[in-house]
Amino acid sequence: MFEFDSRIRYSECAQDGKLSLAGLVNYFQDCAVFHSSDVGRGPATWKKEHYAWMLASWQIVVNRYPKMNEIVRTRTQAYNFHGFEADRNFLMWDKKGELLAFANSRWIYFDTEAGRPIRISKVEVESYGVDPEFEMEKAPRHIKMPPEGITDKQPFKVRATNLDTNGHVNNEQYISMALAYLPAGIKVRELRVEYLSQAYLGDILAPRVYHDTEGYIVRLDMNGKACAVMQFIL
Repeated sequence: MFEFDSRIRYSECAQDGKLSLAGLVNYFQDCAVFHSSDVGRGPATWKKEHYAWMLASWQIVVNRYPKMNEIVRTRTQAYNFHGFEADRNFLMWDKKGELLAFANSRWIYFDTEAGRPIRISKVEVESYGVDPEFEMEKAPRHIKMPPEGITDKQPFKVRATNLDTNGHVNNEQYISMALAYLPAGIKVRELRVEYLSQAYLGDILAPRVYHDTEGYIVRLDMNGKACAVMQFIL
């Protein structure tokens, strides 16, 4: 388990002065990287040992978006390691102990030289430890795009600002890309994301958008196949 305290910054907020959904995702993602670094398995080690943790899916539930200047505590805890996959929970509280948001996520242990998933090493499990699983209602990992009612949007090219230290599009960036196709100002109660392939600089992503009374599904296609699928439940 790992946790850190922070203050919600102006630059992390949406137009309403509250933490944006993308900002929340970054808090959770940064918490995972901080955890890795604290146990000696951070980005420098990933590069040296030629491996990476690839995020496969998110389920994030938001009870309340904290306001600018609020103090929050963010926690991550790994609760399951199996084969080449691992599961992590994330939680965020305010200073009064109110649970603001929580999440479940699945990660894949990846050999960056061989270009394929590999069995999780013993040192990884021992370094992170296995904590109790946070109790929440889990959604299915896979997100199904309905066969009808889909609107195709203008394809766009991946830019350098979308990339992270692994050289491919950052996990949060797919979400920010998808949010551009939702009405401004709406508040997402639950976010589900399924990552299917990695996009790199210069790749062309073709957005496909579906809308119903529950919310929105945005799929980013690459070369005719889904790269990332995101469901925004309102």
